Amino acid sequence: MVIIYFTSKYDIGVMNNERKKELLLNLAKKVKSLRLMKGISQETAYNDTGIHFGRIEQGKRNISFTTLYEICNYFNISLTEFFANQFDNIDNANNL
Repeated sequence: MVIIYFTSKYDIGVMNNERKKELLLNLAKKVKSLRLMKGISQETAYNDTGIHFGRIEQGKRNISFTTLYEICNYFNISLTEFFANQFDNIDNANNL
């Protein structure tokens, strides 16, 4: 059996550290803005979800898909809404 593995510039294993940091910071900004728009403290969000928002909002935690899904569910938005316009600027800048 032969397994062929293709990578792209969007493969997390291929991305450079600066791109990873930039993506995590954008994710952090989005999560923080959602929380602040709802007027919820990090402590309240943690007590409601068990998710440590402080680490995420500092851009120090690369969260899993299921955690992101839970965050979106908590703020009553879809994953599509979460990503709308948030990461476009990074992708366009890297394609120049």
